This record gives sequence, structure tokens and C-alpha cells, in this order.
Amino acid sequence: MARIIDLVLFGANGCTGQHVIPILHKLAQAKTPPLTWGIAGRSKQKLQALRQQFEQKIGTSLNNIPVIVADVHNKSSLIEMAQQARIVLNCCGPYRFYGEPVVQVCIDEETHYVDISGEPHFMEEMQLKYSEKARQKGVYVVSACGIDSIPIDLGVVFLQQKFNGTLNSINAFIEIWETKAVKGPFMTYGTWESAIHGLAHAKDLGAVRKKLFSNKLPVFEPKLQVITRPHKSKLPQGWAVPFPGADRSVVKRSQRFFYERAKKRPVQIEVYLILKSFRTIPKLAMLNFVVQSLAQNKRGQELLLEHPEKFSNGVFTKGNPSEEKNENSRFTVTLCGEGWKEGVAHADHKHTVPPNKAICGKVNVISPAYGGTCMLLVLSGIIVITETEKMPPTGGVYSPGYAFANTTLIEQLNQNGVTFEVLFEKDLLRAKY
Repeated sequence: MARIIDLVLFGANGCTGQHVIPILHKLAQAKTPPLTWGIAGRSKQKLQALRQQFEQKIGTSLNNIPVIVADVHNKSSLIEMAQQARIVLNCCGPYRFYGEPVVQVCIDEETHYVDISGEPHFMEEMQLKYSEKARQKGVYVVSACGIDSIPIDLGVVFLQQKFNGTLNSINAFIEIWETKAVKGPFMTYGTWESAIHGLAHAKDLGAVRKKLFSNKLPVFEPKLQVITRPHKSKLPQGWAVPFPGADRSVVKRSQRFFYERAKKRPVQIEVYLILKSFRTIPKLAMLNFVVQSLAQNKRGQELLLEHPEKFSNGVFTKGNPSEEKNENSRFTVTLCGEGWKEGVAHADHKHTVPPNKAICGKVNVISPAYGGTCMLLVLSGIIVITETEKMPPTGGVYSPGYAFANTTLIEQLNQNGVTFEVLFEKDLLRAKY
């Protein structure tokens, strides 16, 4: 079957999917020649109504936009969807439950795939199970193409590219804030749902990693130590606590790819969340303990999923962020790195002096729950099919940092409101080891 469209948005009727549509339309039209796209989901009637709704919002006819019926529980419908497009943009989560059938079909039908998963178990299991087949088929499968985890993963790549020397380690500091206070959740309920199921099946992740990363990387010195206690941060200002999200694991996968395939020294990473007031820390610590405990049994999981606002301090609810909340929300990552001015002849080179150079950068995302995430996803998908020659030499299941390192994704994000910048570089003066 001929590919009748370039990109198909799967899960278009979902909350995130609906916010992808205007961005997908805008960015597809901006290409020369314009890219073609379609929407897919379970209900043809709802998809047609959605298309009509966005015709009125966008102010242009969308009658030429294909509507494709596809259901994760109906493999033949997924095959038909994949056969019609060059790439699938998958917004149908939690990916633990609904992602694998789509990945499997896309690889079989030689259709590229991107998603916005922030679920380490799903991402790493897909790499374990399907990377070799994706390589054979020449298919690129790239997860974590949203707030989880492009800002940090590509932020690390950005600093590596800007650092003239050898970068050893980065501490990343996440800030989530508002331009003005608006009631309601910061993030979508689906993000909370995925997090709870991830905690509930944490042991499964360990088993996957044991197989996937059977070859251990060398120990690189000096080793970056995680600071587990709350500590004062000067840049950015606030109290830093370890962040339990997917970013660290995604960056580590990218850096492993660079080491194993490109013979580049991997950068060590730790990720922290910045809190402006110390008074919030005891409450969050207690909530974290309660959530971790309840997630270990079925009844506890039900409680967490039923009452997200009580267990997340209002960051999540069973609803989703309002348009006003979304427009006023901001997501910023400050990345502080250290390394050596001197380059190295090979990735395993051991330095005999402590790091003597620092670099600091920042990534800014507007409207992270919808606008930012949707922009990241759509541009990722467009890059895969328009800059295939700049992607890794072979297909595979990749993390975004490694997949997009040689493309213009960072440049295009800068042009579309997701900004990457270097704050400063400076020399470090320290005693010898």
C-alpha cells in the first residue's frame, strides 16, 4: 500500500492529542513542500467531529486530512494505519499498556515511530525487544519526545557540543513555575497514571536493565555523586531535591549509545527539582513516602489513581490543566557541567587533574503540559522523516539525545519557542587529586 500521508497522529481524540493538532497543522504547512498528515483513533465519528472542530479554530478546511480508525486491541487496524504513513506520532498512553502493539506494527510495516512516553520500563523494554528488528528494517523508534525527556537529554547534548574540551558531568535543575497563579493541576492525569504504574512495577524494570545493559560501562572519574538531602542551590536559586522522573535514565541511555557506537566519553548526570521554600520539603517528603508505599499493592494503587490531588499536593488531579493554566506555566532546566579544557584522544582516557572548566546552560519551555510537549513531539517526528540522513546510521530503538544529536532539532526548537542557551563558561581552580 502506498504511503498517502507523511505523519499520522495516533490518539488524536485524547487530551494531549487534541493539543497536537494545531501545532502539527502549522509546522507541516511551514515545510516546502508542505507535509501531509492525518489523525487516527478508535472512533471515526469522534475523529470527524474533531476535524470539524479544528476547522473552525484554525480557519481553514481540513477535509483533505485523512481520518483513520485504529485501535490498540485490533492489530489489523494498526497495520492499516502504519501502512498509510511514513511516521506515527503516538499519544496513546499509558504506554505500559498501549504502546507495544503500536511499536511492533510500525517496525513490521517499516514506519517510523515517536512518542511522549516518560516510562523507563516501557522505553527500555522496547529497546531490549525490538532494537535489532528495527535495525534490520531501517525503522527509527524514538520515545521520550516530550517534556520527558528532550529538554534535559538534548540539553546535555547541547552542552557537549558547546563545550570546547571534555565534559565530565552535569547537574540538571528543573523548575516548574507560573507567570501568574492559576488554580488547577500543572500536568495531565495521564502523567500521574503512568508514574503510579511505574512505581508499582519497579522490580520489572530491574530485570529489563539486567538484560539490556549486561555490559557495564567503565567507571569515569571523578564520579558525580547524587546529593540525596535537600540542599541550597545558587543557580538556580532554591532548594534542590533529587527528581525521580525518567530524565536521568533517558540521558544515561543516550550517553551509553555515544560511548558504544560513537566512541565518545559519556557524561554523568544527576537531576534535581528546585523548590523555592524549604517549608514545602517536609510535606513533599511525607507524600513521597506515602505514594511509594501505597504503590506496592493494588488497593493502594487504586487510592492513588482515585485521589491524585491529595497525594501530589495538587500538581495532578483527575482533570487536566486548563488553557489558562497551560498558557501561564513554564518549565526551565538549568544544566551545570564540569570538565577539562583539554580534549582526549579516546573515550577511556583518564585525566590526572581535577576538572578545570565549567559551563552552564538553560532550556526554557512554555506551556509544558500541552504546548511545549506537543511542539517537541511534532518537530521530532518531522525531523525523522525530513533529516533521515542525519539520524543514526541504522534504524533502531533510540533515546532522543542520541537519535537527534546530528540533526537541526535544537535549531528548529529555538525557532519555535523552546530555547537552548549557554549562560556562561569559566575556568575552575582546584587542587590536584
